Amino acid sequence: MRKIFLLTLITITFLFAYEELTEGNFSEKIKGKNVIVDFYAPWCPPCKILANNLEDFEIQKPDDVEIFKVNIDNDLVLAKMYRVKQLPTMIYFKNGEPIKKYVGVKTTEELLESSKVDFK
Repeated sequence: MRKIFLLTLITITFLFAYEELTEGNFSEKIKGKNVIVDFYAPWCPPCKILANNLEDFEIQKPDDVEIFKVNIDNDLVLAKMYRVKQLPTMIYFKNGEPIKKYVGVKTTEELLESSKVDFK
């Protein structure tokens, strides 16, 4: 029973592990960094699958890559600004500038490969 409780607690912690960006803090948080921003909605099933894959990716990702999330229900302005029309959408930023957009679910292996290639 303890193992199940601990596993549940760890899973819940991972769900809230990524900082949510808003229109107010977006530019400041991505400036001067390699960043993956996951545009998602809580009601989106593929977004939940991607969230699980991002958790696995977090363990193996390059040290110079950070992950943030944008809930489009709370920040539609950012979604419109970056032309997010499908969910989930990830946009890779380098030094505050968008360099690549991915739409749909990516596996952990695809995330690893794309982060190595896109953030050279």
